[in-house]
Amino acid sequence: MRTLMAMGVVIGSWTGAASAQQAEGDEPAPATESAEAAEANPEPESEAQAEDEADPGMSEAARESAVALARALERRLTVWERGNRRIYVWHCRSARVECRARVVAMAQLITQASWRHSVDPFLVAAMALRESGLNPFAEGSIGERGIVQLHPRGIGSRVRFVRSEAYRRRCERRPDACQGEVVDAGAEHVSAAIARCGSIPEGLGAYNTGVCQETGYSRRVLEERSNLLRLAKQAVSANDASLMN
Repeated sequence: MRTLMAMGVVIGSWTGAASAQQAEGDEPAPATESAEAAEANPEPESEAQAEDEADPGMSEAARESAVALARALERRLTVWERGNRRIYVWHCRSARVECRARVVAMAQLITQASWRHSVDPFLVAAMALRESGLNPFAEGSIGERGIVQLHPRGIGSRVRFVRSEAYRRRCERRPDACQGEVVDAGAEHVSAAIARCGSIPEGLGAYNTGVCQETGYSRRVLEERSNLLRLAKQAVSANDASLMN
């Protein structure tokens, strides 16, 4: 029943504030890549396995949110699936750590930072997907770094991961890729932007452009958030059907 509790926490706690600001829309599934071109990773055995990997220091509510988010992110980063075998996007399956361990770590960091700064974790995860595809080592055209692509002359200037190439290399073998400070800075920044601008779409626009306005970026992030919530619901339906009978 823990997964059902997770969805109650996630959707009940955060959807009310965001739903008034967004139109419903689902992001298309990632483009399929050739199954023959990569090794498949086994599907996790159960939802309980993801729960076991959650940070025991997290509050129960945050823990449940992290589990739901991890399941949604795993499906979002899957490009091919058959039975209990799945293939992830290239940057994830080519990383120096196991892809699922990275997804779980990212879900934990996103949830912790989001709760700390009173912002929807599914919204921050959607930003990360739009900014970097959840690739911690993605680099923008002017040096933006991390899963939420912090500007090196903006808020990223005080973040070690953005500033130090040597540090980033040491982070490659860590499941969390040293993204804690990155996600915290991004969540704090977007939370402040939403409060300053007065709405989620305008706050997202300010995060992207510095100006309180709804933009194409705002709409794309909100569409991605809707998609993640849809994938989280699918995870409940697929994995906990027997509990609901």
